[in-house]
Parts: sequence; C-alpha cells; structure tokens
Amino acid sequence: MRRHRPSRPSRHQTVKETNRQKIALAKGLAIEPPPKETEPQPLYRVVYVIDVNAPNARQAAERVHQIMRDPQSLRPVLDILDADGRQTRVDLSHE
Repeated sequence: MRRHRPSRPSRHQTVKETNRQKIALAKGLAIEPPPKETEPQPLYRVVYVIDVNAPNARQAAERVHQIMRDPQSLRPVLDILDADGRQTRVDLSHE
C-alpha cells in the first residue's frame, strides 16, 4: 500500500499573510519585519533556518556559514518578510 505524502507548497506560495508586527516562525521565536523604506526597491527580511550539531554556539555559526557557502550544499527554503509583515516561503531547491 502506498503512503500518501502531502504535497510541498509551491516555491512562491504565501505561508501566512498578516499585519502583525512580529511573525512567529517557531515556538518562542519571533522575527520582526524590516523597517519601511523610501528606496525604489522594497526591503525584505530573509530568514534562513538550519539545525546543526556543534560543540558550542560559535562553532555552530561557523559550520552554518560553511554550509551556506558550499556550492555542493542543497539550496534552502527561505522565509521572507516584507515591511507590512507578510510572510512568503521560497523553496530554492526546486529551481
């Protein structure tokens, strides 16, 4: 018997749209949207979440930086916040 696997959201599917000033991405973690800008292009806050094993926080940060720069690493799924607090999930691994 085949198991049904839930479909993945499209690469630009909006996960949650809200006017709240903070977006909860995980229990206990709230990310504020970027400030409103007067520049020609809008400002976005891009959130990259990765779990990594390491002996301490500094080495975890170093390891993640290595992973981010490694051309052999999988492309990430990113959560993007605009200045109005709208959240969009972009899956770069499908491009």
